[in-house]
Amino acid sequence: MAHLLRDTDAMTITIGSPELINGQEGRRVLAAFYGELLGLRAFEPYGWLKLTREPPDTPLQLALDGDGWSDARPPRWPDPEYPQQLHLDLFVPDLDSADQRVRELGAARLADQDHFRIFADPAGHPFCLYPHPSGEARIGRLVIDCLSPRSLADFYAGLLGVPERTIDTVERVELDLADDELPNLAFQHAQFPATRWPDPAYPAQLHVDYRFPDGAEAARARAVRLGAIPMDGPVYADPAGHPFCL
Repeated sequence: MAHLLRDTDAMTITIGSPELINGQEGRRVLAAFYGELLGLRAFEPYGWLKLTREPPDTPLQLALDGDGWSDARPPRWPDPEYPQQLHLDLFVPDLDSADQRVRELGAARLADQDHFRIFADPAGHPFCLYPHPSGEARIGRLVIDCLSPRSLADFYAGLLGVPERTIDTVERVELDLADDELPNLAFQHAQFPATRWPDPAYPAQLHVDYRFPDGAEAARARAVRLGAIPMDGPVYADPAGHPFCL
């Protein structure tokens, strides 16, 4: 591995959920959507609804929760006034088959870019499908919008201990975690109103919990040294304002 994260429970990506989607509990609708699409199993530790391949001790988990969601400001891609902030790039073995499947599960296609396609999940969060010879659907990248991709990539490269970049341009940077169980991190140029956690009018649509074997205190000191801002308890804001937890 080429990162400083733990071997198990290393990264939890929380996807904000409205209270209801079509009259059903929002987080369970999203759990059913992503679980079916990605072959993940649901479990509920400490009241959280989470998805992973083999609960509970796997490197990557998805959490579905009202935390980070605001019914008043759901994303409206590509409207910058209602920004996505972060999104998932999903790798699939066959793009056409996956296109049909996600729409059957409740996604809406937003754009066809030839070599990849953009959708909104049942709550409105944009995500992309990319063909990839991996043999199964998986989360390939977590993409973070920001004004300066290179600057924000420098922060996360230091926080996660990931120097390798597969893409390095003024518009887009990708950090290679060199770990089949975890997604790479990508940063793309965008201008939009930043989240103002915990203000529900400027919500964090997605956020990430990172866990390190050297412990939370060492990670917090490293994050602050690199430019993170302490917010409340385990919550920090990266230099672009995106909240994350340690």
